[in-house]
Amino acid sequence: MDQMPLLAVIFYSIPESVLLFSFGLTIVGEYINFKRVLVAAVISAFSSMFIRANVPFGIHSIIGVFIIFILSWKLLKINPWKALISSLISVNAFILLDTIIMPIILTEQNLTIGELWKDNLKRIIYFYPSLTIYGLTTWFLYSKKIYLIKGVRVSSDTKYSNARYLVTLTILLQGIFLAAINEHLFFQGNYSLFIKSLYIIFLISSIFFLKKLYGGDDQKKA
Repeated sequence: MDQMPLLAVIFYSIPESVLLFSFGLTIVGEYINFKRVLVAAVISAFSSMFIRANVPFGIHSIIGVFIIFILSWKLLKINPWKALISSLISVNAFILLDTIIMPIILTEQNLTIGELWKDNLKRIIYFYPSLTIYGLTTWFLYSKKIYLIKGVRVSSDTKYSNARYLVTLTILLQGIFLAAINEHLFFQGNYSLFIKSLYIIFLISSIFFLKKLYGGDDQKKA
């Protein structure tokens, strides 16, 4: 469990949540309404602060996905299937990025995650490289209209079969459980190269599979 300071919530968690919602909307081809995203981000960030203080690290990401899903559905007003998929993809993508970058930074600085979290300034600025790359990736995907599932921003809102959504949900849920295990081990200082490698391979393979699953419609029209 982690008692997150208010400064970290304001200067890290809220920007992180803004990007999580923005990435999720981008990947399902929807417009980003910044005012709604900011409100959702504030709610999500303060919810995360409470959750992290009361549940084991790693499990907080699973609960966080549910909160992001509800806010995407009810506040950002996107289809519930797409809200769930975008929530799982955005959280998984960020954890994957963080999983790769943070161990490098900690090793370079000769720090453990426990030592990092005791320093309020470092626990903000040391996570910004991951946040910056995630933000630039989101901007690139949004500006180039690169998406996984068609939404109103990239074309007419395509209706996919429930079977396709269920396959997607099954794959992404497996990913978030791997993420929870990976984060829990990271918090405990038990760096499992096997779990980390499995998680990275699984998510990269999932992205290619899901692109094929949803991109098949474009191929048929061509």
